[in-house]
Amino acid sequence: MDSAPPAAIMQGRRTRQVEATYDVVRAARDHPTAEQVHARVRRRIPQISLGTVYRNLQKLASAGRIRVVELGPGSTRFDGMLETHEHFVCEACGGITDLPASSRTPPNPAGLRRAGFAVTRHALTFYGRCPECQGMESPGARRACR
Repeated sequence: MDSAPPAAIMQGRRTRQVEATYDVVRAARDHPTAEQVHARVRRRIPQISLGTVYRNLQKLASAGRIRVVELGPGSTRFDGMLETHEHFVCEACGGITDLPASSRTPPNPAGLRRAGFAVTRHALTFYGRCPECQGMESPGARRACR
């Protein structure tokens, strides 16, 4: 895993706002939304705007320093883990868990290319209930697991 600061890879000015945004996403294990990243960056830089955080997230993603995880319409999350991996989404609590990449070979996109499609990436996401939420299904369980 490369731990070089984002400014070493990205073109343009090195700013503490970009560095703080990068640090927050790299440290997060919950795949935060832009709004959640903003709230966490504000702990370090109280005056930073949501717009600045959005722009920094876009810059970092374009530079390949973070990953954008689309989990459905209106559910854009950010992931600092760049190694190949998959995700499990709990349908009860909304938690997202990193899973090791499947040992199976991904589908061969050659047929798609022949049909005129340009495959740039693929994602495999599992949906269901996490162990904590499964335990909450018993009678008398009242709290949310996350």
